[in-house]
Amino acid sequence: MNAANPKLSLGLTGRLADAAGRLVSKGLLQAGDTVSVRLPGEEALLQHTVGSAEAPLRVAFSPTQHMLADGDPLLRHLRLYAARPDVGAVVISRQPWATALRWTGEAMPGVFDEQVRHLGRRVEMIGQQFDRAADLRKLGSGANAFLVDDQVLCLGMTVERVVFNTELLEKCAKAFLLARCTDKPVGTIPWLVRYIANGRLRKDEARAAAEFAAGREPVMSSAY
Repeated sequence: MNAANPKLSLGLTGRLADAAGRLVSKGLLQAGDTVSVRLPGEEALLQHTVGSAEAPLRVAFSPTQHMLADGDPLLRHLRLYAARPDVGAVVISRQPWATALRWTGEAMPGVFDEQVRHLGRRVEMIGQQFDRAADLRKLGSGANAFLVDDQVLCLGMTVERVVFNTELLEKCAKAFLLARCTDKPVGTIPWLVRYIANGRLRKDEARAAAEFAAGREPVMSSAY
């Protein structure tokens, strides 16, 4: 594992601020929502709280988890990075259309190929603390979007990708909910397309996990 890199940390601080600013400008983050980024080569993260005047909080993965109460938002971020070695950034937000998905009482299926390619086969509900066996299985599926009570959880391999995933989720959720309001069946993409798209996502995530394990930030492919 590489030693701490001050230049890398400084660069990620700026990218984290840019990501939060973009999502706030689009109405996808509200005061109190949180965004974090993994520090490659360090067992640590940077967390930004929207609306806070304080600089992003740098937190070591261990032993911090054992010092936090279950209701602490920071604990959620720490548990997510522990459960998903491919994840480089996390957004926990209250974006309008995606949070409204919970009123359907069911998972949002894969209705767009781009959704399955980047967010996973479906958008499911997950427990608040991500520590139950069922929750860990859902996280282990490689999906990058979940519903957590009145909040939405988005994951990404880099800070830029988590912004993309957050915006993509909102667009897909809006289209899905409007379609549901017609009282007509909402179709899903063919199983073969879902299989291929999700398989490519899992390969990307395996590469990202290997890069983080080597102390490097993954480079995202622009190919579909």
